[in-house]
Amino acid sequence: MLAPFFSIIIPTYNRASLISLTLDSVLAQGLPDWELLVVDDGSPDDTAAVVRPYLADARVQYLPKQNAERGAARNYGLARARGEYVIFLDSDDLLHHNHLATLQAAIAAAAAPPNFIATKYDFDREGQHRSSDMAPLPAGPLGFETFLAGNVLACNVCVLRANPALKKFEEDRRYAAVEDWLFMLENTQHGATVQLVDAVTLTMNDHDQRSMRADNQGLIRRLELATDWMQQHLTLTPKQRRRLLGRVYYLCAIHAYADGYRGQAWGYARQAAPGLDAKTAAILLLRSLLGVKIVGLLKR
Repeated sequence: MLAPFFSIIIPTYNRASLISLTLDSVLAQGLPDWELLVVDDGSPDDTAAVVRPYLADARVQYLPKQNAERGAARNYGLARARGEYVIFLDSDDLLHHNHLATLQAAIAAAAAPPNFIATKYDFDREGQHRSSDMAPLPAGPLGFETFLAGNVLACNVCVLRANPALKKFEEDRRYAAVEDWLFMLENTQHGATVQLVDAVTLTMNDHDQRSMRADNQGLIRRLELATDWMQQHLTLTPKQRRRLLGRVYYLCAIHAYADGYRGQAWGYARQAAPGLDAKTAAILLLRSLLGVKIVGLLKR
């Protein structure tokens, strides 16, 4: 059997109520040259039953495994992929019908096969669409300096499978929900870039159980742990370290603020400020000091 051009890897855990829409969006692609690997990371729900009818399409595989978090699930799929390029897709997100065709056209137009390539995405919250932070970015390369300020891609990245320098996802479950960011930092720190295509071809479902929303305090703990990982695995100048820690503590402050913990948010905001631009630091400090209720009243 000839290898497909794209391998799409969907790690999933307890998304039986959402994954069918994601699978439908893959089957609706205008470009048919793909395989789909659904890596079930030990779901105790009805995920297997939901996926089973899709196995009628020979391009779809269901790969159940013991739970080990998303990083391990993505690597598990990557080890079994046959495509020239590998796409990582979360099991609650949706590809637009032209996603694969857009990527393939951009790859074909490149002077050399890009090691990393991505399109833009938007958000859908209860039927209301809004742009992501990627919207104003021009087409072109995104490098290490971009990712020091955060992971604008989330896991919306397509990778050349045969890239010998490819670093895999961190599998330690202590870093779950931030492994995407670690992946991008580690893979771009020595000069590699992600070729950004100026087209929105993916929608993220911004529901309340999404990993970045479901457990603010848990995410803060993981972000704090990630600071040690980053400083052990990355070679940083003092300025880069300041920028990176500024972003980490900015995120910690935002999630503490969302929980209504003003003191915690203020502490993280003060740690973040030296690595942020003056305007961002001032807004973060003010919001953290006032708290959710007062900011809400001022907005009204």
